[in-house]
Amino acid sequence: MAKSKPFLIDDETAPHITDALNPEGFGHGLVPRDYSVHPVEMFAPPSEIKIIPQTEWSARIKERQELKATGRDLKKRMNDGKKHVSLDQNGQGYCWFYSNTHTVMYQRAAAGQPYVRLSAHSGACKIKNFRDQGGWCGLGAKFIRENGIVPTSLWPEKSMSRSHDTPEAWAAAKQYVVTEDWVDLTRSVYDQTLTFEMVATCLLTGVFCAVDFNWWAHSVCAIDLVEVEPGSFGLLIQNSWTDNWGEDGLGVLRGGRAIPDGAIATRVTIGD
Repeated sequence: MAKSKPFLIDDETAPHITDALNPEGFGHGLVPRDYSVHPVEMFAPPSEIKIIPQTEWSARIKERQELKATGRDLKKRMNDGKKHVSLDQNGQGYCWFYSNTHTVMYQRAAAGQPYVRLSAHSGACKIKNFRDQGGWCGLGAKFIRENGIVPTSLWPEKSMSRSHDTPEAWAAAKQYVVTEDWVDLTRSVYDQTLTFEMVATCLLTGVFCAVDFNWWAHSVCAIDLVEVEPGSFGLLIQNSWTDNWGEDGLGVLRGGRAIPDGAIATRVTIGD
C-alpha cells in the first residue's frame, strides 16, 4: 500500500492554503511585532541543550517510527487508548495559549499520565481580561508556569464566561503547572525563541514545543520532526482548528515556513 503524503506547508504551498474553516488560510492570534519598538535582538540559546547533529536525524526518526513513539502515534492513543481530538480555539485569537495547552497535554501523555482535556480559554481569558486578543507563546507559557491550566470539567471548552473563573477552578489548574521548560528568560515574552535545530533536538527526545510563526500570524504545537523527503526535514504540528484541518488536525511545516519566530519547549509538568 502506498504511503499517503502528509498535509504539507512549505514556501511553495503556503500561499495557496485555504480550507472551509479558515478560507484565508491564516490565523490572527499572533500579535504583529512592531520592529521599530521591539527590534530584533541576538538570541542567546539555553546552554544546556545539546544539539543532535542533522546527520543523526534520519536514523532517530526511523527509530521513533519503529517504536511507535512518534507524535502521530501518541495522538492516536493518548485519550485512554483512543484518539485525541484536536483542540478548537473557536475562531478566536487565542492560538498562543492553545499551542502551550497542547504541549502540556502531549507531554502528560508521553509521561503516561491520565488523559485530561484542558481548557486553553481559561488562561487566555485571564491574561486578556476576557477580551479576544492575540499574544505570543512565551506569554502563555509564563502564565502556565505560574498558574497552570483549568481542566474542561471546570471551564468548558471555548467558553469566555466569567462564571468559570472560580477559586475551585484555579486550585485544580495547579495540577497542570509546567515545572521545567527550555526558555530564554532573559528575553521578553515576545522575543523568546529556539532555533530550528533546537526544536528538532527537543522533538527527537520527546519534548514538545509551542511555536510561533509571524508569516502565518499563528501559534501551534510541534509534536515531531519528520523527514518529508530524503534529507528534507519538517515539523509535524498539532493545530487548534479542529480535526477538520489538515490531516486529522495535523500538518507538516517545511523550509522557511518551519523556522519559528517564537518557541518554548515544555519538558516536565506536575506528576511527570
